[in-house]
Amino acid sequence: MNDHDDEPVLRHIREHSREQPGPALDARILAAAGEAAAARRRQSQGFWPRLRHALAAASARGRWSAAFGCLALLGVGLGLSLHTLEQPPTRYDAPAAAMQRQAPMAVQAPASPAPMAEMSEAPRVMARMAAKAAPPPAEVLAALREIAELRARGEARQAQQRIERLQAEHPELDVEAQLRRLPER
Repeated sequence: MNDHDDEPVLRHIREHSREQPGPALDARILAAAGEAAAARRRQSQGFWPRLRHALAAASARGRWSAAFGCLALLGVGLGLSLHTLEQPPTRYDAPAAAMQRQAPMAVQAPASPAPMAEMSEAPRVMARMAAKAAPPPAEVLAALREIAELRARGEARQAQQRIERLQAEHPELDVEAQLRRLPER
């Protein structure tokens, strides 16, 4: 192509090209932007409105909601896993397999005679606990009231004799504890 062929095209572009804005318009735009920035600096917000705005703007982008969602999922998962762990039985008469599940990966020590002796003692311990928890029979209750009346009248020697007799009849009975519970009943 020659320079001669380009002449009509260049003339067409020069005629139809837009004019650039003048320096006066640029000065007015810059002045308006400066005034808006100064007004925004003067209008300083407190902490809570800024935080609310930041969180609202961030949630639109999805950053904060994803972080809070991950934390909530972690909390729920941890809570469920802690609540669903199998608890070791608290009874002495539990099956041996359940007792061995307490430490699944640990190397267990060889069985010593002490736990076996403790296991054979368990029924007696349970019977004593049940006797303490159960209300005493009517004749024992009457004897306890009699002892309390003897003590109230100041007849300590006769009350002590009655306690010894009651203890001989019922060796599993804790007479002093029953006497302390007597006014509550």
